[in-house]
Amino acid sequence: MLKNTIPLLFTIYYISYNSVYAGCGSCNVSKTKVPDIHTNLELVSQLSDEGLVSGFVLASCGMCNFAIDSKSGCSLAIKIGESTYQIKGTSIDDHGDSHAKDGFCSAVRVASVVGNVKDNICFVKTFDIVKE
Repeated sequence: MLKNTIPLLFTIYYISYNSVYAGCGSCNVSKTKVPDIHTNLELVSQLSDEGLVSGFVLASCGMCNFAIDSKSGCSLAIKIGESTYQIKGTSIDDHGDSHAKDGFCSAVRVASVVGNVKDNICFVKTFDIVKE
């Protein structure tokens, strides 16, 4: 009986481990290095003392491009300076197919954002992608 149980336990462990620690599966990007974006726009480099955000920021999938650990999968995030913040108030799929060539899971984009950061979450009032 032990001979049959060990492979079964190993299979259950393997499937559980991959489900918890795997990415979305559709993304072919580095999860540890944020791409270097060159833009002529001046990006917001730090939050105000009140946590207000108003200006241009880098936006992408937090899990795929900003190395945010997310058990819920792909979600929209912004990068301000060296810090990243999950977005509430709009979702990753509100701006097109996130897994398309220019989607948030495949590319880092510039967005104009007005919102407020509280507890490492950015609650946006406006979120507009800057056209290239």
